[in-house]
Amino acid sequence: MRTLIVFLLSYASVFGADGDMRIFTTAQTNAQTGSIITQDFFTRDGQTNLERRTYAQAGVVQKRIHLFRHAGSVLAEHFATPDSSSYFVTEAGTPYSVILESDATRNPRSVVIRTGVVSIISDIFLCTNGLFSPVESSVLTKANAIGSPLGEGRMK
Repeated sequence: MRTLIVFLLSYASVFGADGDMRIFTTAQTNAQTGSIITQDFFTRDGQTNLERRTYAQAGVVQKRIHLFRHAGSVLAEHFATPDSSSYFVTEAGTPYSVILESDATRNPRSVVIRTGVVSIISDIFLCTNGLFSPVESSVLTKANAIGSPLGEGRMK
């Protein structure tokens, strides 16, 4: 069996001026099966808040898993394949609420993590073409200043 190749990349400039966001990517390939597993780790202030796992074979995505994290714990998981519906599962017993917003055709648009009695927004993830990504810290600050984006239309 061929040795798995692991790449570790760091993209500090991915989020432009938002200096506290980082993405780290690893990829494992298997030449015999033609498969590749890519893991993207998004961090804010040194804490991982999103892990994205993409499984592909012969250049075609087979499945994608997003793990939404806060304060070191997984709060929710989104699993999707190209030819079936996806599922979204939240962890019980956490002091956070996790909200998935979908469009009219039931495609995911965003995930919001809130905490506390006054519903402070801890994180927001926007979804484009099935890929969730965390928003910049400045968007979080703005969302908390004006209140939750839910019911007021999608954050832009």
